Amino acid sequence: MKKYLCLLTLCLLLTACNQRDLPGEETAEFIAPPGAATMTCRVMEEEDGTLLLAQVDGRKYDVFTTSCRDVEVKFEDPARTEIEEGDLVEIIFDGSVMETYPAHPSGVEEIWVWADGYDDTARLYLEVFEVMVEEDSALAHDADLIGLDLSETTLSPAEQSAAALLLEWETGLTVLEGTWEELVDQGYIDGENLYWEDGYFLSATEKERTDTGLVFSAQLWRSGLGALFYSDCNVGREVNGPWEEYIVGVVAIS
Repeated sequence: MKKYLCLLTLCLLLTACNQRDLPGEETAEFIAPPGAATMTCRVMEEEDGTLLLAQVDGRKYDVFTTSCRDVEVKFEDPARTEIEEGDLVEIIFDGSVMETYPAHPSGVEEIWVWADGYDDTARLYLEVFEVMVEEDSALAHDADLIGLDLSETTLSPAEQSAAALLLEWETGLTVLEGTWEELVDQGYIDGENLYWEDGYFLSATEKERTDTGLVFSAQLWRSGLGALFYSDCNVGREVNGPWEEYIVGVVAIS
């Protein structure tokens, strides 16, 4: 009997070590299969069962794609049935990655969708930029390049790169990540005459942020005499919910 109790205790301890603490009274269990690798990612886009992912704790360009069509998908929230853009997910795979861009994790066995951690901030900024370009389309006329600076936001380096990739797919233009000064130093922007002949520059800056509110500014810049600025933009949301419609505080045009 003592031997049986010792074995039972040992099994319970090992099981506890392989489980991630989950909030709530009734929760599902996340247990990675023995020998499998895991990777925590933000879902940046979901289209026809294909996911664009940004590794949450990853470096710049740690961006991945994978299919969820033939993979077991489990939800911590039993009321959920579909993966959404902004979800925080755990990818369980064999540990190897195909070195393309975006990269492809190999042997994906399961996708676990966490109930907490939802964040669609990248999509918010892309929507803001789209509206700005529509509002002053002359600033984007005949452009071949887009400069994108999201370094003054809370987006992770990988999320910033994924946002740049989404912008590239949506516009068909080449997107260059970097600050205005960096793009000047690299020779893309004429810093002396304050002009970008074949491109335009987009940036966002977060001023205040809480779990349920965000204050930010954004700009669309083509030259010293051609720019559009949104300042003191306010947007709210419920915890773990999508950002609602934003309100622009001040609009400035040069």
